[in-house]
Amino acid sequence: MSPPLLGSGSSPPPTYMIGPRKPSKPLVTVEQVQEHLQLLDAFHRLRVTVEQGKDNRIPGFAVRMDKDSRWRWFIHLAIDRFEKWVEALQFARPGQFLAKYHPPLDVCMVWHAYMLCPSWYAEDCERLDVLQYLRPLNMFMLGSMDTETYAERHASGTRASSWYQQTGTHFDPFDAMSRRAYKQVECPGCQTRLYVPFVNDNNTGYAENFSATCPRHRCRMKITKDSLAVAKFVRDLNQKPTRQDQDYYIAGSLINSSGKHDPRRARVIREKLIQSLQHSDRLPLTLDGRLAKARGIGEIKESVGYSLESLRDAVTAALRNYPAATASRILSAYTDGSPFSVDLLDAVLRQAIFTEKMHEIGWTDAATFQKGKVQVLDHAILRYHAFLDLISSRPNYMSVPTLDIDLVWHTHQLMAGQYGSDCELYVGRYVDHELKVRENRLSAAFDETCLAWQLRYQVPYMQCGCTLPNESSWRKCMRLVRQHLRSKPYLPTALHRDHIPATHPSIHNAILSSHRKVIELPGWMMSDGGRNLAHAGNGVQVQSYTVRAQGHDAQRQGYGTPAHGDGAKPQGYNVQAPGPQLSRKLSGRGTQPQGHNVQHRDHSSQGS
Repeated sequence: MSPPLLGSGSSPPPTYMIGPRKPSKPLVTVEQVQEHLQLLDAFHRLRVTVEQGKDNRIPGFAVRMDKDSRWRWFIHLAIDRFEKWVEALQFARPGQFLAKYHPPLDVCMVWHAYMLCPSWYAEDCERLDVLQYLRPLNMFMLGSMDTETYAERHASGTRASSWYQQTGTHFDPFDAMSRRAYKQVECPGCQTRLYVPFVNDNNTGYAENFSATCPRHRCRMKITKDSLAVAKFVRDLNQKPTRQDQDYYIAGSLINSSGKHDPRRARVIREKLIQSLQHSDRLPLTLDGRLAKARGIGEIKESVGYSLESLRDAVTAALRNYPAATASRILSAYTDGSPFSVDLLDAVLRQAIFTEKMHEIGWTDAATFQKGKVQVLDHAILRYHAFLDLISSRPNYMSVPTLDIDLVWHTHQLMAGQYGSDCELYVGRYVDHELKVRENRLSAAFDETCLAWQLRYQVPYMQCGCTLPNESSWRKCMRLVRQHLRSKPYLPTALHRDHIPATHPSIHNAILSSHRKVIELPGWMMSDGGRNLAHAGNGVQVQSYTVRAQGHDAQRQGYGTPAHGDGAKPQGYNVQAPGPQLSRKLSGRGTQPQGHNVQHRDHSSQGS
């Protein structure tokens, strides 16, 4: 028999404390989280359909691919459709947008992944003309999350015809794919536009190891994603504002290391780059007047450069008086010729990892939260507000969420501008959601998050029964915690068993190994006999931690669950839900943070 839900006889407080402030209402609602889960379910079903390759509209060459390559190819098509959609967008009133212009599911999947890189998305919406009409539509990602909106085959004739007029492709992605074999690119040397295949027999298509030769006789430049990235950087650097109220910034420069919006700093960085690179010999014939001269004579050749490695050296040298992270962040936006600052393929693949985890624990099934179980989501929202409160109290730390917290965090990020305003008001800075975090940093940050959570709220952070991070050092820390809290007992309430699996760490942003195509998880997430749980597409596998019953020792520490036999689900008997300390803290009645004896390490932004 499962334990009672938190809220039996009581319910979570209607307001929460985040730092010194109390929002008048929760920043995210249960209904919004449920709508987001419906959308994730639609994304999951779309991916399964593509990977199975059974739809007879999938071209024969794609059917012959392995499922992961076919999924990558499909995402490339979706990104191309997303780009064409935003280029064609015009102002539309809310009702008109939902009825006529709301994009199909594959395009929404790309938009969704883009928005979940919040600082990049916010910056791009401000600096890129191509996104000027997308920015006012951000509210519709959450507002239109319902099954009918994404029913591709039942799209209204108006929506389908409007989509075709805007993009020149069919609304249904499976109808469109047979007609989207090529992508348009621009030669970095002579600006000739050409169409290149997404895939070909030589594996040099745009969705593969891209390489093409400019067809113009006087150019014949070898075009790669590196050369497209250099051309994109040059284009951004030389971009002139098109509106009187507009300024222009190089990608990655608008939000400073403290998470603050800093236009003045961005302007200085751009000017410094222009001054430095105009007099640099590292990038011959690629900048400013020399580029214009080269274009005029049409004699740019492969030998003159367009080297991404040279660009990295030049930018690093130009910004040598800034923290190293400044140049790294800017350069990370220049990996191909896309106008966007985010590698959208990588972003979609990583979100697919998270979606797969939500599916595995049953949260994408609408029936999971029926019959009173919706309070599981109340708990998740409570924990998310506590997570923001923790971040506000630890500005120099990177805080790593669990799956349930990350779900609510993602839902909040889909509010785009509202998310940024909430961060500034309650946390005091923009809280980014890093796309990639290296193993050692993720491991240390999660360890610190667990300890800080325990110290602040007097309840354990990870309640799923997994092996704890850095177990020997963790036990030493916890002895100190127990000594500190021995005189402060509280009455824990058991989490419902449907919530327990969602207190695993969320690791979809762990660094991808380019050689093994495996997510590199921190060592503490690797249990004995760890198994591949989630396939992220692209041949990417997640070497997953297993839920391991920890027996008497775990029960004594209050972290694990009793052993129920192999394969049994944890029943939640010994795990602890938000207790009085956490509820009091979030409702403004709690104790002061207890982490004054924790040694701080500098982490400039948040991750998950």
